[in-house]
Amino acid sequence: MKKIIVKLKENSYPILISENSLSSLINKLNSQEISKCLIIIDRNVEKYHSSYLRKNFAGLNCKSYKYLFNATELNKNLKQCYNIFKFLSSHYFDRNSSIVSVGGGITGDIAGFTASTFMRGISYYQVPTTLLSMVDSSVGGKTGVNFDNRKNFIGTFYQPKGVFINSMFLDSLPQREVVSGIGEIFKYSFLSDYKNYSRLKKNLESIMNKKEINYKDIIEPCLKIKSNIVSQDEKEIIGLRKILNLGHTFAHAFEVQSNYKLKHGEAVIGGVFCSLFLSEELGYISTDKLREFINDYKFITINKRLKNLDEERIYQSMMSDKKNLSGKIKFVILEDIGKIVVDVLADKLLILNSIKRMKKLV
Repeated sequence: MKKIIVKLKENSYPILISENSLSSLINKLNSQEISKCLIIIDRNVEKYHSSYLRKNFAGLNCKSYKYLFNATELNKNLKQCYNIFKFLSSHYFDRNSSIVSVGGGITGDIAGFTASTFMRGISYYQVPTTLLSMVDSSVGGKTGVNFDNRKNFIGTFYQPKGVFINSMFLDSLPQREVVSGIGEIFKYSFLSDYKNYSRLKKNLESIMNKKEINYKDIIEPCLKIKSNIVSQDEKEIIGLRKILNLGHTFAHAFEVQSNYKLKHGEAVIGGVFCSLFLSEELGYISTDKLREFINDYKFITINKRLKNLDEERIYQSMMSDKKNLSGKIKFVILEDIGKIVVDVLADKLLILNSIKRMKKLV
């Protein structure tokens, strides 16, 4: 078992990576003397793992309910939250009840948001089942729903009580979902140091070539990087946590303009490449350094849908990004591996040129 602690001023919590992680969750819930538990499950996860989930959650001492959720970006909205609130209310959940999210990032986002707002906040736990949610979205306490064609426009900072990871769920993951997870790992390779860069790059190449790989060797370093950042800047007050948004200003606009036909991680892959090009356009990295990074990651597949998106519309979507201030688009830029600059402004022409250069890689 691997254990990482997200150390916060208040409400620190564990991340457990283990084949018995679900048993650990059940023991944790039973020790909390919870009155009722709502288990929000992605329908696809239920399809492949229903017997495993049923067997484990049968060990709960409290009354539990299963809520199946169709986890798509178009369903990540206030209407779906209303449906969950209605379910909680009609089954007389109280402030001593809890929510467990079993699914990927979309399920985790909507479960976390409803938990944070129902009766001003009840406890919730994350059981991530996709590569992307295991390496990134299940940790850090960002919750949110899409609104008015804007990504994660309504949300909260609300930390889970624990994250319980079992890489067994990845065995049933479609290849496209694996590639989506690669997007966030690609991002993490630039955030720490050259040792992690080389380690993650090597493992990503193995995933892309469908070689056998121990996913724990990828999940653990990503979560150590993220938990360290979140521990220092839980709510993006000092700015450190903003480095986790590398490539995301581009990526969120890509998702919106594709009408969410692009998965988040697929959009992040394009977004990180755009950020590398913009870093060179702005003079933060040399052309030689850019060429080195592009060559290192030439094995990563960029979704062809990105090539057909209109640059002007992408730019307009970026103007609506929630991270903007006074109508100005802010970017996370690379100076070197482990050296990240946040809140960087760029001219429209440079932004559009970065998108065009990324498209040439498709």
